[in-house]
Amino acid sequence: RFPVGGYALVKLAVLPFGNDLSAGILAARMLMLLLFGAAALLAFHALARITSHRWTALAATLLAFSSYYMLLYGDMVSVEHTVDLFAVMLVFHGMAVFVQEGRFPQLLARTGVALLLGWHAYAFLLPFILLGLGGEAVRAWKQGTATRPRLRSAAAALLRSRYTALGLAALLFGAALLGFNLANEYAAFGGETPMTELPSVRSMLTRTGLDRDFAPPGWWLNFLRQQFLRVCVASVPSILTDRGVDWLGLSPLLHFSAPASSIYPGSSVYLPALLAAAASVVLVRLARPLLTRRSRLLLAALALSGFCWALPMRHSTADPAHSYAALFYVGVPLVSYSLLLLCVHRRWGRGPVVGVAVAALLAFVVSAFQMERRWRPDPRAVELRHTAMTEFGSIRETTRGKTVLVIGSVEPEWSWQTIEQAYPWRYYLAGSLLSQSLDVEAAARAADFIVTRDRVESDALLTPGNQRVFLYDAAGIDDLLESYRAAYQRVVSREPAARSRFDVHLGDRALVHVKEPCVVEDAGSWIVFRVVAPEDRKDPPERTWRRFRILFRQNGVLFEGKCMAFVALPDYPVTLIQTGQRRMKGAHRSWTVNIPGRPPVP
Repeated sequence: RFPVGGYALVKLAVLPFGNDLSAGILAARMLMLLLFGAAALLAFHALARITSHRWTALAATLLAFSSYYMLLYGDMVSVEHTVDLFAVMLVFHGMAVFVQEGRFPQLLARTGVALLLGWHAYAFLLPFILLGLGGEAVRAWKQGTATRPRLRSAAAALLRSRYTALGLAALLFGAALLGFNLANEYAAFGGETPMTELPSVRSMLTRTGLDRDFAPPGWWLNFLRQQFLRVCVASVPSILTDRGVDWLGLSPLLHFSAPASSIYPGSSVYLPALLAAAASVVLVRLARPLLTRRSRLLLAALALSGFCWALPMRHSTADPAHSYAALFYVGVPLVSYSLLLLCVHRRWGRGPVVGVAVAALLAFVVSAFQMERRWRPDPRAVELRHTAMTEFGSIRETTRGKTVLVIGSVEPEWSWQTIEQAYPWRYYLAGSLLSQSLDVEAAARAADFIVTRDRVESDALLTPGNQRVFLYDAAGIDDLLESYRAAYQRVVSREPAARSRFDVHLGDRALVHVKEPCVVEDAGSWIVFRVVAPEDRKDPPERTWRRFRILFRQNGVLFEGKCMAFVALPDYPVTLIQTGQRRMKGAHRSWTVNIPGRPPVP
């Protein structure tokens, strides 16, 4: 879905380390921190140009970059997060240089680099181009004396405008990048998959809500409430949100795994929203005389940029798991703090602004240390990561360039804290044609190898020394199927803990969801569950409760008309499991399942 530039940067960072993914991840995280610092530096220089006050720009930048979302995602290895943040700040600084000095070729070059790194640059370009064209059209209209000459003058101004040229260049270059991606994906699937069915195309349609009805009553209002709360969290240093979330009622937004119902508060959000809107109007009115027309254009484009991404991509940004999109609301605090400090500087001079800058630096440092301490992986997670990397390293060379069927979930169970724990297999199996099919028997017949968490003593087992993930010759699918038959019989011999489309069985180390008869269409169901572990509430919040959304077709198996999916339980004490199921379209059911021998949670 994303341009090749971000992937190339990450690849260059990890390339020197070969199979040592831990070292590669460390190098890539250093790259992310470098890009994070560069993004902050670009924001500072752009604001310094716009406001003509370096202390104001410094304070506003430090406050905006010390928010929860910034520090949480700042060093995460992903092309959607810090890479895109650097890209949009590169474009924004180019806009400031263009508006003040007229250096249009530089802006074009920066736009090309930004689009190579990510699509969020369009969210910054859109308000800048539209506001710029609107301003030129209004000025051309005022020069005429009659309606028809005015219209011709405005149209000619729009056609000649550099803003128009910028928009066309960005569209054409972005279309070329997207076409390159889709052509490669089409070729990787052997040229047999229709373009509309390619994963990237399906993802784009889903994220924009074009392929399914995802608008229940009141959905838009709930979505806008959620975005308002995210802007609030993105506008204050992390140290304040961490300590004041319960008082502010914003705690659900600090954890992307929070229950969906808690993300949409009631009408209590209206009053703060109205107050915030009124304060913004007053602040703009007070600061207007302190800014030139060109500065007002830049600040307006910056403030609107996050919304220009969230509204078109509403079906993606409404997902709690996509809370990283709040990174791009950074324009709101940058503009708000800049305007506020400009007013302070005008009224009381430079001294108070310098004091705010020093306090902002302190808030940034404390927030950063607090965030690092909060998300530091525990020894068990580090052990899981090391084991997974070692075992996938033994698989890598054998499977390179081959067709590999991945059966079920091969990530280390309950290891969500850092990305290298969750997705090592995607790194080690890069270069292979991967597939995850619910109908494992049919898929295995077309594969060269099978990777799974299930161990079966078989001549087809190619990694007998592994403990957590195993590689088989695909010819050994019959031995795996026999093990699935035996597991299914053991599960259904007991009464289920709950019944629905998939019956829920409670095992010693897993929840097991089964269905018979079962067909491929049943793969459209999600398994959603939450685990509460109240015996240890002092560690990170995910030790208290955790919500997962798991797609059955990626975590389950279908064989001989039966569906079965194992969802691992944590290795720490659990007193309550809440689980439910729903299809992509439709309602869900949920139940409370008590673990035997443990008291229920009130």
